[in-house]
Amino acid sequence: MTTKRSDIIAGVSLFAFSGLLFLAAGQMPTRENTSMILSTGFYPRLLAILLAVLSVIMVLESIQKSRKQGDRQAAPYWKDLHAFVYFLLVIGLLILYPLGMRLAGFALTSFVFLFLLVWLLTEKAKRKLWVILSVSLGISVIVYVVFKLILEIPFPMGILFS
Repeated sequence: MTTKRSDIIAGVSLFAFSGLLFLAAGQMPTRENTSMILSTGFYPRLLAILLAVLSVIMVLESIQKSRKQGDRQAAPYWKDLHAFVYFLLVIGLLILYPLGMRLAGFALTSFVFLFLLVWLLTEKAKRKLWVILSVSLGISVIVYVVFKLILEIPFPMGILFS
């Protein structure tokens, strides 16, 4: 498959996904007597619009590049087996994240998810346990404080903590 064709397929797929995300975000429950910006669907809809714009740009750029350079074969997706295994692990984490949230709640699951994700995506030579722990804990606390305490958006508590 040529680079042009794979970029166009990816761009169109992402555009379709952004439409689904936009529609799904409209179905999220809202609180009465609050502004639209504080509703739970506002931020996902904003991200869906951003994804749609970026996917259109991706398609347009791939068409423009193919006119200038002609068709070339796409580079292999994974250079070695380790990259493919890391890819599968990240996909596995993304699948397990919502399942873990039901069991252990948002805060603990988010911390574990972020820790494992940063650990996997950091080069072995640059991995520092205390930095990864700090980043994961910091992001989890900031998200919890902003959304749970300030915006008062309920988070899943999980079976273990309810």
